[in-house]
Amino acid sequence: MVQNTHLLAVENEAIKEQAESMSKLSEKLGQLAGIADARTAARAATLRSRLEEFAAKVTLVGQVKAGKSALTNILAGHPGLLPSDVNPWTSVVTTIAINTKAPSTGDDDTTRARFTFFDQDEWDNLVVGGGRLGELADRAGAQDEMEDIQRQIEEMRKNTQQRLGKHFELLLGQNHSYGYVDTELMERYVCMGDGVATNDISTKTGRFADITKSADLYLDIPEYGTAIQLCDTPGVNDTFMMREQITIRSLRGSEICVVVLSAHQALTTVDMALMRIIATLDKRQVILFVNRVDELQDPENQIPEIREGILHTLKSHNIDDSAEVIFGSAKWAEAALLGDLSTLSDASAESLAKYIESHPEFAGKHAVDGVWAASGLPELLNAMWDRVSEGSGKRLLDRVRRNARNLTNEARATMIASRNKVAAGVNVDLGGKTPLEAMEKLAKENQVKIDELTRNLRSDLMKRMEAAQTNFVKRATDSLIDHLERYGEQGKWQYDPAGLRVLQRAAYFSFSRAVRSKVGKLYAEASVNVEAVYRASVGDHLGDFQIEPPQTPIVPPPVGLGKTIALDLQSTWWRRWWQKRRGYQAYANDYAHLIRTEAESITKDLEETQVSAVLENIRATLDTFMSEHLETITKICAEQEAGDGQISDANQISSNLFGEILKELGEEAA
Repeated sequence: MVQNTHLLAVENEAIKEQAESMSKLSEKLGQLAGIADARTAARAATLRSRLEEFAAKVTLVGQVKAGKSALTNILAGHPGLLPSDVNPWTSVVTTIAINTKAPSTGDDDTTRARFTFFDQDEWDNLVVGGGRLGELADRAGAQDEMEDIQRQIEEMRKNTQQRLGKHFELLLGQNHSYGYVDTELMERYVCMGDGVATNDISTKTGRFADITKSADLYLDIPEYGTAIQLCDTPGVNDTFMMREQITIRSLRGSEICVVVLSAHQALTTVDMALMRIIATLDKRQVILFVNRVDELQDPENQIPEIREGILHTLKSHNIDDSAEVIFGSAKWAEAALLGDLSTLSDASAESLAKYIESHPEFAGKHAVDGVWAASGLPELLNAMWDRVSEGSGKRLLDRVRRNARNLTNEARATMIASRNKVAAGVNVDLGGKTPLEAMEKLAKENQVKIDELTRNLRSDLMKRMEAAQTNFVKRATDSLIDHLERYGEQGKWQYDPAGLRVLQRAAYFSFSRAVRSKVGKLYAEASVNVEAVYRASVGDHLGDFQIEPPQTPIVPPPVGLGKTIALDLQSTWWRRWWQKRRGYQAYANDYAHLIRTEAESITKDLEETQVSAVLENIRATLDTFMSEHLETITKICAEQEAGDGQISDANQISSNLFGEILKELGEEAA
């Protein structure tokens, strides 16, 4: 039983401040909705809902047996909730939505757990094609490995059928929802465990584990004071690389990636798949949490050595070594939350005592608080909240404030137009067109401009990716031919594909910079032109008036570049590939073909899963901006025709309130 949930509120000052800012902004939007027309009120309500629905996404990835699920349980305030003895076949991604609105089951019961099964296409991809690994083996011509994969798949299919019955495929694409969540329920869907016989279909434990794709849990932790999503990924080390695919998919759109390592193995060259994923992320997104320091004999002296080893490994693989590294223990944190230190083993308790004694800042605290501080959780939570308040939370606040100021100015302009039939003192040239005609023309012109810009952005990226591929192919084949000329066909040769990713990453970051500069410029020009139409419509009556450009959509990191490709598998496969070829030209041609195929698969995945979404968001953002202002200008023109030129007391009061709201919105942003 958790006794000390108050510990989860430690080190959350940054997120508390942000939550207060969101609350104040929501209040201002409520005031705006109360004095404006129905259309403005509806748009203000939409902005308020965006604030209310905000939840930062934190994804946890990690080494095998590093204690990732145990750490997730602590962050969720429920020690022991997620099972840790996960069946090697299981590829479940568990999302814990904290302080968010849970979906209803339809019978007035709130859903606390929902388990979704693979659909037929996803299942077929695994059992027919062997998943991602089967795809790689097929491309690389590794027939022996394909046969081995198929044997393992057949074994899995039989075991699944034994547990669920011969009609188990009827479950595919379905989901099961519950109004509660506990460890037993989780084990039934995500973990088989080591002691369960695969032919025991009567057992509840692990019955649905083979076909469960995702688990969504809904919990409340008032101590956090904000909404957050914790995503516990299945890792990157499974037989068919399904886990790797799912982990990469989970990282898309994630604000923070907590990489959980074990103090016993920290980060070594064995964790290549993990490092490839880390390398794709921005350094501020990554937090390395080194767990299980409770098992170190002398943590005070061993931790600096482990830290140095981690940073050296990161640097040697071209990964920014300034990433934050935090040391701690989920076991110590669990003992602190439960308020029961007797759960610790003698060795763990002794290690804890030594660690606290060597840190005066821990020793001076109350017993439970000292253990909590030593566990590293306060430092981890502080790092998480800082990144949320600087990242997605700040972007949302900035975007909603900007939209709120524009919306208030639009409402002001509409009200002013209702009492002024002509725009007094106006000095804006609209080329002989009425404001409405000018606005319609602007909307069409910007549609053409944004379509052309997004086409060019996509084209430039594809050209750069192609150049990266060509560059790498030439360097690799030149190296191969040089090796053959020196040592003949008997020597051992391999070429690190990291260079390909470096070139592809550079191409993608160039795309990201172009989006920020070129899209930002187009948005700014559009806002200036739109503001001119307002001034032509209402004139000097507007006073201090500004239309701000929409926020440029963020370009997410290229996490797809971290997925395993055939070139990464340079052990058994590589030796067999080498042995099957004879003649320099055969080596060079076949290797060049393999590289091109793999590089094209990465480019295609990146284009389909991220680039297309970014470009569509860019178009949709400008389209929404122009459409909303076109509606407002249309309304202004209608108000001017119907206006009687009189200033009512109600109008004067509303005008004053609009001014106050704008002033307060500006002060909050400062």
